[in-house]
Amino acid sequence: MQLTPNVHVLRAPSAPYAGLYEPNVYLVVDGGSAIIIDGGLEDEAAANERLTYLKDLGAPRVGLIALTHHHRDHASGALLLAAATGAPIRMHAEEERLLGDDPKRRHPDVRFGPPLVDGEALAAGRLRLRVVHTPGHSAGHVCFFLEEQAVLFSGDNVLGLGTTAIPPPPTGDMALYVRSLERMKSLGASLLCPGHGPPVREPQRKIQELIDHRHEREEQLLSLLSGGESSVDALVRRIYPELAPQLLRMAGGQVTAHLCKLRDEGKVSLRTEDGDLVATLRPSRG
Repeated sequence: MQLTPNVHVLRAPSAPYAGLYEPNVYLVVDGGSAIIIDGGLEDEAAANERLTYLKDLGAPRVGLIALTHHHRDHASGALLLAAATGAPIRMHAEEERLLGDDPKRRHPDVRFGPPLVDGEALAAGRLRLRVVHTPGHSAGHVCFFLEEQAVLFSGDNVLGLGTTAIPPPPTGDMALYVRSLERMKSLGASLLCPGHGPPVREPQRKIQELIDHRHEREEQLLSLLSGGESSVDALVRRIYPELAPQLLRMAGGQVTAHLCKLRDEGKVSLRTEDGDLVATLRPSRG
């Protein structure tokens, strides 16, 4: 599906996916040159459908497959696309480290280019994709900003609907995530292309909603702590009373990420009791 004269989303049904919206794969094309952003899941039928779309566009030369982050639902399908097109895969150095060596051993014919660097400009014909390091969801998560058209490819930092999961350190970082949202908002995008879900036509409003949501969640946690709750398990039950059991672990990670941010800000203390993380309010100064 074409989103702008130069931006396409290469949607394709893939192997069973646990989330609500399958990962998006994007194509930025100008003239005969193109960049693919993210690769979806490692599913041959989905990869072939995306390659057919490229062929129907006139088979532009894919010079690069650029990844927002290393998670399987965004990176594994890139291996198939890279093998078919001959294009190298590039990602932030932190994400390449987290990806590990196994995919490279399983796909020895795939080339990995040098790590992406914050501020770097990637060329697709006359167009430029600016690399924007936006850690939080993962340590080396990046977004891509198509400067000529003010289109922001947000990876998993901003979804088309709902909110994204931020794991606790060392994998994720809530404080960095909020700062990344502020940086993304400052770009002044007119269209946001998320890692999952539909495009966002009012990016500034959406990003501010996410910033506000994170601050509101912190205030909720501080209120619960002042009321006597302390363990992560208890906090999760109070915040997410109707959450499906299979999502409790993810919710616990989200709460822990917030508590780590509050600890680093000197607002709470953390300790472990009987295998559960326990938080207590620290006395306010002044």
